[in-house]
Amino acid sequence: MRTIPIILSFAFLLGPAAVRAQDDTEVIESAPDPWTIKFEPVGWYVAPNGDIRLPGSTGVGRGSSFTVAGLNIDSPRLSPLGEFQLRRGDWRITVQGLGFSLDDRASTFSGSGQIGGAPFAAGDTLQTSLDLFTFSVDGAYALRSVEVGTLESGAPKVRATLLVLAGVRALDLSIDTQVFTPGSSTPTAVAGGDAFNAHPYGGFRGELDLYDDFTIDLVGSVGTLAIGNRESWSIDIMVGFEWNPTPHFGAQIGYRQLLFGIEKGEGDTELSWDGGLAGLYAGTTIRY
Repeated sequence: MRTIPIILSFAFLLGPAAVRAQDDTEVIESAPDPWTIKFEPVGWYVAPNGDIRLPGSTGVGRGSSFTVAGLNIDSPRLSPLGEFQLRRGDWRITVQGLGFSLDDRASTFSGSGQIGGAPFAAGDTLQTSLDLFTFSVDGAYALRSVEVGTLESGAPKVRATLLVLAGVRALDLSIDTQVFTPGSSTPTAVAGGDAFNAHPYGGFRGELDLYDDFTIDLVGSVGTLAIGNRESWSIDIMVGFEWNPTPHFGAQIGYRQLLFGIEKGEGDTELSWDGGLAGLYAGTTIRY
């Protein structure tokens, strides 16, 4: 008869412990996914294009619009492009920056004209320097994800994900042109200006993960904003291929075309560039 009280005593002692163990299990199972960090430093072999107009002054006028090729600033060059991404479950936060610069690119014109407020004669040389910086930040959410097959590690063989994104892009432009007569080392006239504009954008991102080693990304976005005498817009298309030999390190290559317009001022004081940047990029990925 002593067996029953002993059994009841063990049940009384172990019961709360079992409940606590069950509660601990539930907490572990419901723990949120950790944030992962991805950094992509790459070099973009990019060439500019489009039409540029520089501001003039009252009485002199603003001059003509010039093509990027006509100013001899359309040559491709290697430029830094970096992306930083935070990822957790269905969410992504991406920060991206680009810097493009060139100095003293010379072009000689066979006829006379005027760029901004700087007139030039036939045979004069125009030397142009340009700096363009872009910065963007956006958030993305996975609308749908499809998985096919399973690897020994438990990861899917193929995962396709469609995300919607929204963010803000800023464009910072600075451009200067100097006019030189033949044989002179001192400019006879100078034109130029700078502009900083920002606008919201939205779009979609597609991700295709293959066998836990390869990833294909496709991003498309569009945005615009006009406030007063400032206006900017952009269309960004990018496709990238990534190989990940280790969980923390990878290599990537891709193509990007960033079409944009930036405008500041109006009439004689207008500074504008409607064009874009396009080219191949390659670099590394660091993930942890």
